Amino acid sequence: MGLGITILGSGSRGNAILVHNERNAILVDAGFSRKELLARISACGIDPRTIRALVISHEHGDHVNGARLFSDELNVPTYVTFKTATRLEAARKLGKKKILFETGTMFDIGEFQVRAFSVPHDAADPVGFVINSDGARIGIATDLGHINSLCAQRLRDCDALVLESNHDVEMQQRSERSPSLKQRVLGRHGHLSNDDAISALEQLVTERTKIVFLVHLSSDCNECDLVLRAARSKLDGIGRKDVQLAVVLQDKASQTFWVS
Repeated sequence: MGLGITILGSGSRGNAILVHNERNAILVDAGFSRKELLARISACGIDPRTIRALVISHEHGDHVNGARLFSDELNVPTYVTFKTATRLEAARKLGKKKILFETGTMFDIGEFQVRAFSVPHDAADPVGFVINSDGARIGIATDLGHINSLCAQRLRDCDALVLESNHDVEMQQRSERSPSLKQRVLGRHGHLSNDDAISALEQLVTERTKIVFLVHLSSDCNECDLVLRAARSKLDGIGRKDVQLAVVLQDKASQTFWVS
């Protein structure tokens, strides 16, 4: 049985990633409304009733806006760290069923083995994930200011890699955003630039890697074609023309990709 990944959408207005096999699924983040999440999942040909859990990376709205209603509607637990749960409960965004995990630990959700690792981002306890099932491995890091040694270690050698490529630095600096927002995004705990994300591919992509998803693109400080060209050039340059590449935007789910 293979392991599938479908990114339901990614950007500043919502993020959600479905990891699934033929029988079961887990949802990583729920940044869209409950109604929108269910519609996108169904449109991908996946039965929402196969979802066994919701797993949260951090408490920012574009990752949790639909979390409470989605979890309660499907009667599935939300896996979350203590610090993130505290923030979500204060904001009334956490469902009735929760299961706490510690950053750096491994836990099982059915046949999915999930490893959470700390990422540098301006949230209470932000994490990325490596999800294993049936011999396949998916690495996910959607919000991080830079790739430190821990992130590189965890994300390296995955069959499928989901990595933020948020902004073009020059476009960010020229934008009409406030100085404080620019400083936040460009900071070490902000969001990953195109240059940093694409440079990291040389370190993260191995013989095992089959597909790279670049996600969380800024709507006003980035361009899909810019990311796609630069990433393709990097992969071709390191001798990996065979690696598939997908840039995922806000308003449309990706195609489902299967790894085994």
